[in-house]
Amino acid sequence: MPAPPTSPLLHPLRIGTLTVPGRLYKSATSETRATDDGFVTDELLEFYEPMVRAGTPLIVTGNLYVSLQSKSAGRQAGIDGDDKKPGLREWVDLAHSGGSLLIAQLNHGGRQMVKSAAPDKAPVSASAVREPLYGIKPRPLRRDEIPGVVETFAAAAERARDVGFDGVQIHAAHGYLLSQFLTPHTNRRNDDYGGGLDNRMRLLREVFRAIRTRVGDDFPVLLKLNGTDMLPLRRGATTTELVRVAKVLEDEGVDAVEISRAHYESWPGMILGHYKGFIRGQITEGSGMSMTRRRRLAMLAAAPVIEGVAERLAPGSEGFNLPQAEQFTARLDIPVICVGGFHTRTGMEAAIDNGRCDAVSAARAMIADPYLFKNVQDPLPGHPVCEYRNGCIARFGGKPIDCYVEPIRIQKNHMLQKTEQA
Repeated sequence: MPAPPTSPLLHPLRIGTLTVPGRLYKSATSETRATDDGFVTDELLEFYEPMVRAGTPLIVTGNLYVSLQSKSAGRQAGIDGDDKKPGLREWVDLAHSGGSLLIAQLNHGGRQMVKSAAPDKAPVSASAVREPLYGIKPRPLRRDEIPGVVETFAAAAERARDVGFDGVQIHAAHGYLLSQFLTPHTNRRNDDYGGGLDNRMRLLREVFRAIRTRVGDDFPVLLKLNGTDMLPLRRGATTTELVRVAKVLEDEGVDAVEISRAHYESWPGMILGHYKGFIRGQITEGSGMSMTRRRRLAMLAAAPVIEGVAERLAPGSEGFNLPQAEQFTARLDIPVICVGGFHTRTGMEAAIDNGRCDAVSAARAMIADPYLFKNVQDPLPGHPVCEYRNGCIARFGGKPIDCYVEPIRIQKNHMLQKTEQA
């Protein structure tokens, strides 16, 4: 039955200068649909078009690299130069044609990449701590390089504002560069960017301040942050520390925070759900295709055991980040958005009505069903429902983003054909 007008999913939410006409958003996804050198394509826009037609109130792009050094995957879209502006403007125009607000997610991959996109340059991080999934050992960012990194974020935010994006989101979650600085396990520096939390959050604060200076006070700046690093037996940032980071950034002027979890190293913690076939998909069709042959063979041999253990230890559930998100909600005055397994109206409404967060976002569920915002209100018969089998994530950096559970993809394509004909 249709969602009643009193549903919190239909209530507007103020994010900085924006009034967002609803509380279910599209969270960032790695699309693998840009050109090899990061330009927007029709294929990329086609992925977003049905979400726009569905009236999704707010859409966050996949992570846009802010410099060639920061590019972390194949066919990733970039916002690192003015030559990218025409394509980015098309993306904005598409979103606005259906009334959706579009937020540009700005990111630096740090050590989480198979290889550096910058010729003859090693990946960088806070410290020289090897990334175990890809086997990459980064070099530490030099103190004199840090202002240049900050500048790439600020320049990217200015480009986003210039082409009409409704705001930007600083990606400081998921073990990417800014997250690597926040986490003791990956930040072992002994200068003023390492050690205590105030030092570990220094780079993030500098990035935010530079962006705010460049774009002004009336341009929304959001933050994506882990609620838990999920790094057992390693020194992860605690939820208490991460809440404090968010509070400091709120005081600096951040307009909203989206709560997620984990590093790549936390696998399967970042992608709770099902895992059968994940490693083969990653090695044969995803970013793992660029790994060394020895690493690929070793991972394929270990896959059945690893995937079986993951299935038992990390099955996931709807709203799996809520236990952490509600701690942010209790401390912050700015909106808190929670991502993590949301796909039913009941689950989404309960999260908001119970005061655990101010809005919810979805990634995998919108890959399976780009009409999710409509279908949680008034479901179409036979609409696709995500089963969290993670084939979409396994193939990022190799194949275009899509649902790789064939029956669900057939349902999705059938639904899109019907809605286009209506």
